Amino acid sequence: MAGANHSKASFYSPASASNNNNRKSRWENNSNTKSPSDPNTKPNPNPNPSPRHPPPPPPSLAPPPPPAYGFHMLERRTIILADGTVRSYLALPPDYQDFPPPPHGRFDYHRNPPPPPHHIEGPGKRKFGGGEEDHNNNSSNNNNGSEFRSNKQLRVDNKVDQDALKKAFLHFAKLINENVTLKNTYLSHRNQGRIRCLACTRSAKEFPDIHTLLMHTYNSDNGDLRVDHLGLHKAVCVLMGWNYSKPPDNSKAYQFLSADEAAANQDDLIMWPPLVIIHNTNTGKSRDGRMEGYGNKIMDSRIRELGFMGGKSKSLYGRDGHLGITLIKYAGDQSGVKEAMQLAEYFEKENHGRKDWARLQTQTLGKDDENNPNLVKLDETKGEKRRILYGYLGTVFDLDKVDFDTRKKVAIELKREYKRSG
Repeated sequence: MAGANHSKASFYSPASASNNNNRKSRWENNSNTKSPSDPNTKPNPNPNPSPRHPPPPPPSLAPPPPPAYGFHMLERRTIILADGTVRSYLALPPDYQDFPPPPHGRFDYHRNPPPPPHHIEGPGKRKFGGGEEDHNNNSSNNNNGSEFRSNKQLRVDNKVDQDALKKAFLHFAKLINENVTLKNTYLSHRNQGRIRCLACTRSAKEFPDIHTLLMHTYNSDNGDLRVDHLGLHKAVCVLMGWNYSKPPDNSKAYQFLSADEAAANQDDLIMWPPLVIIHNTNTGKSRDGRMEGYGNKIMDSRIRELGFMGGKSKSLYGRDGHLGITLIKYAGDQSGVKEAMQLAEYFEKENHGRKDWARLQTQTLGKDDENNPNLVKLDETKGEKRRILYGYLGTVFDLDKVDFDTRKKVAIELKREYKRSG
């Protein structure tokens, strides 16, 4: 320990002590300045020797200025959360606590903390805003977290390319509805199974229910897949009949939407090129037990009898014969969608539309079709029984009703855009 005392004594030399008016630094230990006792040591020839016990500095003496550090020294760091997502944040250097405290009246980091990172303008708003559980559990943001979250959700649609968002939305709407198993998995959202996020490409995440999935898709911080996640969020909400324009939260208020609004959102997603799905086009069983029905030429003739032109019929068949479904396909342009909508509106006015057919299925299940007045009527001019046709405009939710070739070739478009331009 003697060597340490000598090094201290050499650092604080008598000359430097004299220049500082015989005062020591306030951060130096007084015990370290005591020189070892040596009876053989000669007196110091310095005419102004330093006292052995210098008096403490006066109370009015101001401390030396603290080291210059501030927000420009903040470091950007990243952390991997339990769910695999990567978050970045700002932090002071690890040794910032070793710096001397600031003088009285100046900025104090602990008393005046900097604003949360989510107040930074630019793309960092969403990244630091948080919508995950880890942000909600941060006690330092409890006061303004809800306010920021609301603002972030109001701005989300303005921060993405709307054309790219529409494309992603239509893509996931078709992807979900063309797979019956996947569609039923989403619809049975109260089950105990795991639901996979279709927008996560590299490592697909799984979630216990639809609500947790929607929280993930809406608040995803992956910049490259952000549009895909928002598109999936909208597609799932439309499928479930929920309000996609209301941000998902633990109150689940977004799950409440009127039946008319939910139906309007679903009917807006039409197949393209447009087509009308006609039901009840089967005529009975043949001798070999296979189902028979109207062919393409007969259906073309019946549609013309109703006063509609331009469409081409395609009757659908399965292993057991005619499926009782015929597609009336139209051109993929403004005139084609107009003709398809006119035919669908005709069936709706005749009480032979989508809702009427669905209601009829529950009422006539297991009954004799040939004697059912809702399915068969007598044509007095020809003296024969004819099938009563039910039809509606094909939407994305009807992909499981069409044949494989049609399902793969059609795209999904928004009906309201063609209504507006028509």
